[in-house]
Amino acid sequence: MAWWDYGYQITGIARRTSIADGNTWNHEHIATLGRTLTSPERKAWETIRHLADYVLVWAGGGGDDLAKSPHLARIGNSVFPDHCGDDDPKCSKFGFYGDDTPTKMMARSLLYKLCQFGVDDKVSVDPRLFQLVHETERGLMRVYKVQNVSQESKDWVADPQNRECDAPGSWYCVGKYPPALEPLITKRRNFAQLEDFNSKGGEKSAYAKLIERERRGEL
Repeated sequence: MAWWDYGYQITGIARRTSIADGNTWNHEHIATLGRTLTSPERKAWETIRHLADYVLVWAGGGGDDLAKSPHLARIGNSVFPDHCGDDDPKCSKFGFYGDDTPTKMMARSLLYKLCQFGVDDKVSVDPRLFQLVHETERGLMRVYKVQNVSQESKDWVADPQNRECDAPGSWYCVGKYPPALEPLITKRRNFAQLEDFNSKGGEKSAYAKLIERERRGEL
């Protein structure tokens, strides 16, 4: 999965920078993307319009993005506990029933809609938010254009003064979120602190507590 971005200084596709390139070193960043992709379409767009010009998804069944999406929801919930809720640390409400029909949370999610649009007649994508601009012959890869991208956020990330580089003039500059996303970013709980099972102090998330109970054989 790759979001084609207009400012983040990391490896991209077709000479376009990307904010989801498979690198797993920053869990909080991955959780932010996971939360967004598994959020309802409008809610997801309100974040994406400050980050990217395009959204690329892998569809077509098998090990596509939709098959992996329950894990994305769990990762999102590990940092944003309001995503599925502390009462559902494994995010079981996001997935499929035994007959392969989606749960309510899954059916409303952006990722489900982007993958199933044109495949399932009941699924639609709001053209005011996302527009399908490219699709491979068998629909395995799709690229959607983000509508009404925030020019203010785009200009902000393009300004060299807003970059944090390891040295003056360096090519390596860590990406920063535009100010418009500050309310979202401040909701994040540091995963390393909450999920460190060897840590003796500090609060633990509902997910960490659940795993510890399972390890003790209490469930």
